[in-house]
Order: sequence, then structure tokens, then C-alpha cells
Amino acid sequence: MIPFLRKRQKESETIGESNMKKKKILLAAVSILMVLALTACGATTSSEASTTSSAAQQSMFGSIWGIIAIPLGWIMNYCYILFNDILHFPLAYVFALFLFTIITKALMFPLSLKQQRSQASMSAFQPMMNEINKKYANNPEKRNEELTKLQQEYGYNPTAGCLPLLIQFPIIFGLVEVIYRPLTYMIRIPTAVLNALETVVTASSSRGLETAVIEAAKTNPGIFANVTAEGYTAAQMAGYIQKITDLDMSFGSVNLWEKPVLGFNLTLIIPLFSVVTMILSSIISMKAAGSSESGQNTQMLTTTIMMSVMFAVFSFMYPMGFSLYWGFQNVVIIAQSFILRKIVNVDTIKAEVQAKIEEKRKEKKKKSIVTTTDSDGKEVQKEVSGQELARMRLQRARELDEERYGESDRAALSGNSKYDT
Repeated sequence: MIPFLRKRQKESETIGESNMKKKKILLAAVSILMVLALTACGATTSSEASTTSSAAQQSMFGSIWGIIAIPLGWIMNYCYILFNDILHFPLAYVFALFLFTIITKALMFPLSLKQQRSQASMSAFQPMMNEINKKYANNPEKRNEELTKLQQEYGYNPTAGCLPLLIQFPIIFGLVEVIYRPLTYMIRIPTAVLNALETVVTASSSRGLETAVIEAAKTNPGIFANVTAEGYTAAQMAGYIQKITDLDMSFGSVNLWEKPVLGFNLTLIIPLFSVVTMILSSIISMKAAGSSESGQNTQMLTTTIMMSVMFAVFSFMYPMGFSLYWGFQNVVIIAQSFILRKIVNVDTIKAEVQAKIEEKRKEKKKKSIVTTTDSDGKEVQKEVSGQELARMRLQRARELDEERYGESDRAALSGNSKYDT
């Protein structure tokens, strides 16, 4: 085959296969990113933390997550002030975390709305995809070619609506910083004061130092009696310690800065709540998006279960405040799904997309008048369909390619081309 055409064919086949795997790769990449970002926590050992507190206490701008945590910490602080100082609610931190969840999801609502519409549009292509997969089950090259045409001719995009998924993970990682370091990002204790307080506590990792300070301030505040920080008076130090003592991050008898313990105890309630609501929110969101294909639903449900198991493992590695936020987020997602269902008419969108598909199919079958040359060299006009016109254009491209390279050059190029098999 002519090198130019062979290259185009190979590229078309590659595009078809890669586009169908984009969504799976994207989900896998996000999962890996979550694993790497979360397991990177606590890389510093306790000995390293005790030798230099300044190294253990990262600057606000020391990492990407720290930068994201700054505005999130401000939001959490104002939410906490509302429920604790103004409304005097019990469990003020829990209510603040729930309000924080509502605010962040409200800010991302336009993206969620776009995602809902994209998923509804893509569900209209599912019957066509199933037909192609069934028809060319034993011919992968032809299947990929047809799937490529589906994308190019009808606008099918397997990764549509994934932007909200990508955006929410930086928020999650930033919130982990806020929960681990509420003294830095939430109530804004100066770094010099924190460095001084951390010298008299121990933790298994640098991220546990602030929670260790909180626990010490509540259970044994006298440990900080002789701690000083350059530039701050004893009265100022006492004020900051009192501010830390007054920070209420409890949920009943459970301290949200602590990690859950595996066993029959109250700390299991929060991780269990998060995992159950995660599965429920995924199922409800899937139904709200108008997904009706059993194969697609099974695949999405399998992915949801795998992600839930992964989160269940992570929930025992990080403070319970993180798990509680995740559960709150799932509850908000469930409520949001019903709201989106009212705003976005999935059946109407699917019908509109299917109408456009039928219109394009009719255009492909529509006859066109073209001028060709017969065997006697005379120009004649004839009616051809869209597919016949495409074949004629391909044939003309081959003729032009042959005229350009010549028979000998074409053979030489074909023999050396990496695209030939």
C-alpha cells in the first residue's frame, strides 16, 4: 500500500482504540493520583520530626495541596465561627464541615450541570456502540475503525463530563491538609508559635504534629507552660494555647482529628457511613444521568465498588474528619442528583441527540452529483451516495500519490516505511 495511505489507516485504527479506552485510563489515572497523593502523607519519620520542627511544619506554599488548603481553610474557619461563636451550636465543627461541603458543591454546580448533560448525550450513543461491538467482535481493527467514525462523524466523546471528577480531587487533597493542620489553615496559629509547641509533642509523622498539639492542649496543657517563641510574649502564647484548647473537633465521644480503629467501636460508624453513601450516590447519579444499558451499568457499578473498597482502606489511614466530609459530600450529591434531574430532561436530550444522528445518517445516504471521466476519456455526471463519494475521493488520492512519487519511488518508500507490515 502507498506509504501515505498506509499511515493514515494505521493512525485511524490507533485513534479508534485509544478513544474507547480514554475514560478507563482517566479513571485509573485519577485513582493512581489519589493513591500517590494520599500515601505521600506522613513520609517523614518521628525521628526526623523531633530533630527539626521547622522541617516538619511545611510552609503554606510548600506544596500544591498547601496552596489549595489556604482558601479552603478560610471557608472552614468562617463556617466554624458561624456555628461556634455566633449560633453556639453543639458539634460546631461537624456543622461547619457540612456547610463547607454544601458551599464547595454549590461552587461546582455549573460543572455538575454540564456533566449531567454530557452523560445524557453520550448515553444516546450506547446502542450504536453495542451494535458495533457485537457486529465486529472478532475483527478488532474493523471495530476500532467504526468506533473512530462514530466519534468523527457523530461527535461521540467517551471522556465527556469528566472535568468535575478531576476538579474535585484537588479539593479533597486540600481538605485533607485543612483537617490534618487545622491550626495552620483554619484558626491561623502563627508558624513560629506552632514550631515551638511542636517541640514538646511527638507524632509518627509530620502531619500528625498538629493533632498531637491539639490533644496535648486538651488533656495536658501544662506541657506548654515553659514553651516560648521568638517575637511573642507569654500572654500571647497563653492566648494561642487557649485558642487551640477551645477548638472543638469532636463528634460526640469521637475526636475527628483521630484515625478510626479497626474493631467493634464507635469510630467505625463514620467510615461505614462514608462507604455506604458513596455507593448509594453513585447508583442514584447513574440513574439520574439516564443510563439504561445493562453492560454500561454493570461496568460503572463495578468501578464504584472498587473505588469504595479503596476509600474504605484509606479511611483507616487518615483522620475521621476526612471520612465525615466524604460522607457529607455523598449526601449532597444524592440531593444534587434529584435537582439536576428536574433541571436536565435526560429523555429530551437523548431524543435530540438521536435526531441529530438520524439527520447525519440521511445526509450520508443523500445522493450527490459529481463529474467523472469514463473509459473513453469523456466527462460524465452521475449520482453517488456519501459513501461512494468517499471511496471516489480515496481512489483519487491514491492516483495523485502515485503520480507524485512514481512507481519506483513508491515501491522504495513502501519497503522502508515503518507503517508497512
